[in-house]
Amino acid sequence: MGMSLALLASFTVAGVLIAWFSAARHAEQAAELAALAAVSASVQGADPCSAAGEAAVRNGVSVAECAVRGGGRHVVVEIAVRAPLEPALPGAPRTFLRSATAGT
Repeated sequence: MGMSLALLASFTVAGVLIAWFSAARHAEQAAELAALAAVSASVQGADPCSAAGEAAVRNGVSVAECAVRGGGRHVVVEIAVRAPLEPALPGAPRTFLRSATAGT
């Protein structure tokens, strides 16, 4: 019985860690896509931070920070996205940040 509980606990912890690493990778990809959308919007004369926000929402995250340097064809955009950390555990953080930079 004790061995079964230990094995179950190990698999549960492994499952949670795998889910968290997967969520972190998804958030990194969403941040990169949001940064690319922001740069593309800036080059086209649109608001880069709005474009980043729309791209972030489509990927299940939200923009926490948006910084634009330059403008037009010479722009660098830094984006930080906030993503939920699931499954939520007592005492563990509920969200985390990932950031990306894109430029022309």
